[in-house]
Amino acid sequence: MELSDLAQRLGSGRLFHAYIVTGADTETRERAGKLIARAAVCQAERGVPCGICRDCVKAERGIHPDIETVRREKDAAFHNVESMRALRTRAAVMPNEARRGVHIIAEADLMNAQAQNAMLKVLEEPPSHAVFVLLADNPEMLLETVRSRCETVVLTPEEAVLEDKLLETAAALTGAYLREDDLGLTRAVRELEKLSKTECFDLVTALRREALRRSGEMEPERRKRLMDTLDTADKMVFANMKGNVLGGYLLAALCGTE
Repeated sequence: MELSDLAQRLGSGRLFHAYIVTGADTETRERAGKLIARAAVCQAERGVPCGICRDCVKAERGIHPDIETVRREKDAAFHNVESMRALRTRAAVMPNEARRGVHIIAEADLMNAQAQNAMLKVLEEPPSHAVFVLLADNPEMLLETVRSRCETVVLTPEEAVLEDKLLETAAALTGAYLREDDLGLTRAVRELEKLSKTECFDLVTALRREALRRSGEMEPERRKRLMDTLDTADKMVFANMKGNVLGGYLLAALCGTE
């Protein structure tokens, strides 16, 4: 599945206590792990991160106290048993701010046998407030007992997302909206015509980030209008709308002709 498909699955409202994320490349797996984490801490409780609540904003900035990423120690070949025991202890503690604490294990397939067995203990009896996300290039290296206690997400290999281009498009759209520049909006929307589903999802995320960054430049009514528009855009992406349809909606909504 692509990231947009994962978002749609999360939108069903069911969140598992543990995931194995595999497939695609390291960067895409980490992005998927962060998406699951945002969904787990979001105050909206709808399965899909709203992008505007306190927890979503902190998660997006990488500063949420209830989301951690565990990585191998420098120069270590494997995750060792001590690091998994420490994770197990942290997971038992109630979250600081969110409803759940999220523990992402990068290169989880590089846990040694002792570390996997230590992890297995918490997967067998997980705290109700904890979510575990195991990122793995080779999930077959994980014990069957570990795999059987996780929901597996297999990401489809995809072309590299032109993140800088999407950020530029989001900035252009937001800037034109702030200036009430309908011609500028029209030009920016043309960039959406050939976007893939994943790129549409990333664009809406980038638009939320840009809108939050520049929210102080907007009157309350215009800020609300933009956020409401992005909420609807989220639903369109989850419904697999194409980039040209999404672009047409954004143009109509933000130019005030809808």
